[in-house]
Amino acid sequence: MKLLLISLLFCAAPAAAQQSPGDVDFFQSSLGDILDTPLLAASYAAERPSDAAAAAYVLNAETLAKRGYSTLADLLGDMPQFQLQRNSDARRLHLVSVRGIPNNERLVILYDGIRVSPPTGDLMAISGQYSLRNAERVEVVLGPMSSVYGADAFSGVINVVSRSAGVSAAGLSYGSFDGRSAGFSAMTHPSERSRGATSASLTYETYGAPNPRLPEYYKEDYAWFNGQYQAGQARLPDGSVVGGVPVTRYDAAAKSSFLQARLNVGEVELGLVRMDEEHSSSTGVKPEYTLYSKDARFGTGTWTLYGRHAYTSPDESWKLNTVCSYFDYEISPETRFINSFSGYDDAYKYASSKTTYLEQTLSLQAAEDFPVLLGYTYQENSVLPYTADLGHKFDTEASPLSQDFVYNGSTIPVDFHSLRYSNTGAFLRLQLPRFGHAVLSLGLRYDSNTAYGETWNPRAGLVWRPGGSEHTVLKALYGEAYLAPSPFYTHKHFGSFVSSPSAPSGYHSFFFHVPNDSLKPEKLRSAEASLAHDLSRHLRLSLNPYYNKVRNLIQDVVVGPGTFHGVDVDTLERAENSGTMETYGATAKVDAVFRAAGWGFEPWAAYTHSEGRLAGGAIPFNSRHVVQAGFSAARGRWVLTPKAVYRSYTRNQDGGRVAPYTVADLYVNYSRSSAGFCAWLKLNNIFDRRYYNAAYGGGADHLAGAPQTPFEASAGMTFKF
Repeated sequence: MKLLLISLLFCAAPAAAQQSPGDVDFFQSSLGDILDTPLLAASYAAERPSDAAAAAYVLNAETLAKRGYSTLADLLGDMPQFQLQRNSDARRLHLVSVRGIPNNERLVILYDGIRVSPPTGDLMAISGQYSLRNAERVEVVLGPMSSVYGADAFSGVINVVSRSAGVSAAGLSYGSFDGRSAGFSAMTHPSERSRGATSASLTYETYGAPNPRLPEYYKEDYAWFNGQYQAGQARLPDGSVVGGVPVTRYDAAAKSSFLQARLNVGEVELGLVRMDEEHSSSTGVKPEYTLYSKDARFGTGTWTLYGRHAYTSPDESWKLNTVCSYFDYEISPETRFINSFSGYDDAYKYASSKTTYLEQTLSLQAAEDFPVLLGYTYQENSVLPYTADLGHKFDTEASPLSQDFVYNGSTIPVDFHSLRYSNTGAFLRLQLPRFGHAVLSLGLRYDSNTAYGETWNPRAGLVWRPGGSEHTVLKALYGEAYLAPSPFYTHKHFGSFVSSPSAPSGYHSFFFHVPNDSLKPEKLRSAEASLAHDLSRHLRLSLNPYYNKVRNLIQDVVVGPGTFHGVDVDTLERAENSGTMETYGATAKVDAVFRAAGWGFEPWAAYTHSEGRLAGGAIPFNSRHVVQAGFSAARGRWVLTPKAVYRSYTRNQDGGRVAPYTVADLYVNYSRSSAGFCAWLKLNNIFDRRYYNAAYGGGADHLAGAPQTPFEASAGMTFKF
């Protein structure tokens, strides 16, 4: 049935296109237009990706529409040097690795240049809450960018640039396993906007990811769920079996929402970005050790309020830009784990943080062809770090100490930590006058943090066009970055006690993870090169080798037996700056645009080789060989985009291997511009493969591989007005 549906789509599309010769051609852009859309994220100044002193990609609105990207997670799955382990992590849902370096918190995500990922390094899911509904373009800068952005711009920076004026639209979709979305974008008309005029936009989207009943598709992996669990049996951490566990319907649903509002009055911009995300807190855990229940949820909510003002001197020789923002992060009080470690009781979690941020930048021409950028930042943070397991829901209106929380299995009050710290930063970027056909860029940033001290982060980039050619560009890049020790790692603690009448304290513990507030930042040094060559105006080849070394790596380390709150603990664990990690590899990429038989084609393909060493072993969450390929074909009202991803075997955190796989998808778009109507169809995993991603964490309770969604279809429509 699926193959028949796909065949009919391929047959029907050309016929329908031939019947509509008067429609506007979807392909209007050249290869240069597609690949060299100017970006801001690399240096705070508009420049083509090929001119930027960084490895950078820009996906413009046309490319986003042709490939059917609706969320940032969709896009990153096809982005070279990114590897997305979907549905693999109980706290992050999807785990992102960039150039072999894992964890979402090592990325900085911006909307219109304003940071919307947690400035305090708190846990960050990358799911449907990062909507692209109103995106004009998405800028992706790979590698260390702390020389401009400071903390956490470790693996890269992503900037979603949204439209503030244009065509308003509304749409909805529905698909397999109850996947659904609905949203709208409302904004002023472009003709109403001129210099000094007022414009406004409002975008909202709600998204519910497909929720397949995986025990029906992966019977061996969910044998316990299909067998013993139906009789109310589950396992405890020591492997023993207990009965009387409540039996519930399988539920691993994920949902999210996105709200963005912008108002531009002359040179002043005010904005609000609100994002919420929720998924199963049993993700990536064996069903014999956890409940895949609708009540086992992990949710986060963030909102960012900002104001920005730009002033340009009368002679346009210098520009002053001021940004003020307020960021609020919260782990939902409804968040809870229901698993073997909690004895299958509710184990609630909570965290919150608030950040006030000020940035002042001055850009000027120190001399002809000598741009200079100066910047100053100040950041004030107030944090309630990630809590231990809580026996009942956290009351956000009451003092933590007044809520009678005790550690599991004891009457010992739970520790709560209230942190306040600030960061002051200053940065400088120079683009030296052109010598020959080469341009040298230098950058340096200094940060002073009241919690962990000082950091210096330099960056240098040489961009050379041999003979002044527009067809060939070579880059040599060096940069450093740092990952701030998040309160999640410095103050995370969990474990449980058991009664022990013979012990002086009356309790005993087999295991406890304890805080360590003396952590230092991770430091990254990176070197890379790139070569891009246009064989013709329709075909570009590129090569990008890289090398990274991470020092002061923050890892959980067993420190032996000890005590916690005066109680003897057999095994104490804490986060420490321990060891180094090296990653290295290269990407070979080809992009093209051509026409044939009345069709426009835009094929792309990338091969990435990625490997490295972590504490003497292979790096986890990384496939050594990755191929990402596809093409968009358009004629008249129709666009078809088939694509595929191949990943060789991946290692879990405990060193186990996850089998290689190839997955193919298809996106079909039908648009009637004159009627303001668009309909689309997505077919994911079209050959219905059973495949796995690497699951986060180690130990007996974690899945050897996280089962992925089988074949799914979704369809939607958008109306423009």
